[in-house]
Amino acid sequence: MRAHLRPCRRFLPALLALGLFASVLSIVACGGGDSSPPSSSASAAVTTATGAAGTSAGTVAPAAEEPLNVVRATLDALNRGDVDTAYANLSTDAQKSLNLTQVRLVVAGLKAANVDLSLTIESVGEATVANDAAEIEMTVMVKLGQTSIPVEDAASLVKDKGQWKIADHFLQTALAAVGLAQPPAAGERQLDAKGCAIGDPMLGVYAPVRLKVLDPCVTVTGVVRDDIQHAQDGDITFGLLLSGDDTRLVNDVNVQNYGGALHIEIVPMDQQRVQAPHPGDRITVTGPWVTDTVHGHNEIHPALRIEPAP
Repeated sequence: MRAHLRPCRRFLPALLALGLFASVLSIVACGGGDSSPPSSSASAAVTTATGAAGTSAGTVAPAAEEPLNVVRATLDALNRGDVDTAYANLSTDAQKSLNLTQVRLVVAGLKAANVDLSLTIESVGEATVANDAAEIEMTVMVKLGQTSIPVEDAASLVKDKGQWKIADHFLQTALAAVGLAQPPAAGERQLDAKGCAIGDPMLGVYAPVRLKVLDPCVTVTGVVRDDIQHAQDGDITFGLLLSGDDTRLVNDVNVQNYGGALHIEIVPMDQQRVQAPHPGDRITVTGPWVTDTVHGHNEIHPALRIEPAP
């Protein structure tokens, strides 16, 4: 969907596999560690703000202030060791992917060992709010004792019973930086003979709650536009120019903001099997047809099969 932030997401599992949390605790216990400055945030198209969690973060667009306050309150609750309050600010789907008992135990253990854990918002970048969905880019500084780890990410939120809730794995990304939680395992993709997903078609998709599935499996043919990108969240994205009956898959937002192309995304778990095309290639793409409810355009996401077309 975006070539935005989230650079940490690609290498966090590897860091966790190497025992990052144990390493950080060893550094803290030995009095070592260094404080790394936060990475600069992307230029804000809608709003830019700076400040700590739970405090004023400068001037933001009114529409973004309420969901941003939920993120601030969630991080502030974690800083106070109030895991249950932080957990209550997650959507139902996000709660399913976070081991609450594990986080309670580790946070309590840190407190007993007099090791401070703090998560503060260093900067806020682009914020997009559309109806009942919001996305806010930010840099969060995760500090464990004397060691600081900047995490650039985008928090996705949804309205749940009239209240903004964190709907993606933003909190898990911050906690994973110090080993408190692991991002949900993607699993293994299985396809049927037509190239459609067997089981959950959203497997391996970042923040799938933002995507409204219009059809779990479609096949379209078009020409690859010259805008192939390797997004920092690991996805490969590009526009596909359609013709004939396939143009029904684009909506007014695709036409207005995306040159009429259908947005295509190849997620990391499929990239060994699904090769990125080249600009000008005529290809056939199979995958779920969805609407990005934050940005408003239609996509095939994830692209499950890409083949040359005659």
